[in-house]
Amino acid sequence: MRNVVRVAAYLPVGSSGGSRVAAADEDEFTLAATALERAWSNPADAVEPVVVHALGEFPPMVDWGFAGVLGREVAVIRHRPTASELARALRSLEEGEGGHAVVVTAELPERSSDADPAKPPAPGAAAVAFMLAASNKSRPFSLSKGTSDRSAVSSALRAKGSDAEATPDATFIGDWDASPGKGRPIDAEATRRAANRDLSGRSEGAYVPRPRYIENLPSRWRFGAQECDACHFTTFPARGVCRRCGRRDALTSATLPRDGLHVIATTTIGKGGQPTEFDGQVEAAGPYDVALVEFPNGIRVTLQVTDTVPGRVKVGDTVNTLLRRLYPMEEEWRYGRKAVPVDPSTR
Repeated sequence: MRNVVRVAAYLPVGSSGGSRVAAADEDEFTLAATALERAWSNPADAVEPVVVHALGEFPPMVDWGFAGVLGREVAVIRHRPTASELARALRSLEEGEGGHAVVVTAELPERSSDADPAKPPAPGAAAVAFMLAASNKSRPFSLSKGTSDRSAVSSALRAKGSDAEATPDATFIGDWDASPGKGRPIDAEATRRAANRDLSGRSEGAYVPRPRYIENLPSRWRFGAQECDACHFTTFPARGVCRRCGRRDALTSATLPRDGLHVIATTTIGKGGQPTEFDGQVEAAGPYDVALVEFPNGIRVTLQVTDTVPGRVKVGDTVNTLLRRLYPMEEEWRYGRKAVPVDPSTR
């Protein structure tokens, strides 16, 4: 028997036509990854492999991508993005045996194959993740009655208000109280064109082969580092050797915080100054900011800034990070963490 213990929601900050819409560097995977990170909260006693039931039009890479997000073995089971499938997945997990499991559903209606550019998207882009843990108590999580004809995410969002009493031990986190239609105004059509650009990009600069990219996911996606028990130095990105003393046999895996980073410096990258990987982004969306940010332990990293206009994030600001699209390479998108403003006034 499992029970729902955490329910996390994510809404993109952009809005158009009264609905939330995803930015050009977002897709179903990044929406789901953000909700998944919020719901997961890294339980130390999680049993591997973790089962993730995924509802949405996800790219093929989610079969290994969710494992990269959680940093552990994941068995992905795909479902159609309907409310009935969401209810069925939750019910089957609650009635079954095993360790931790997650049901995640994401929708990006403005980019679906049947989307009408002349009409505002509805109900809007969003993602919800339900984390379930083993329990000897029976407290089924039920969605609102009569929701089989609604979208999976919409049903999940409505479930908080109508059925929260069914799961008294569940914690709701994320964007549950955010207004669906009141985000940062963006041009949805321009964003759609930028997001759907050609995937056959070639690097003329810092090309990273796909095997090396996959190998470095712990640092790229989860800020994975290594602490040396001999000299107490933290090496980031993780390299399998202490950068201070050179020891390989005294390293312990560590994860740097994803949020609450301090901005040390910023610069705006205009047309002609970007690496070739970002040519398409600059052509479609114009200049972008890059920030040098510092973790609480003093380690610094350079991140692209997103979810705001160039020049809004200043030295001294605090930023969080989210997993986003970086650039297309070898017929697929590459992903990494980007800085996002904490203060809504800077968006």
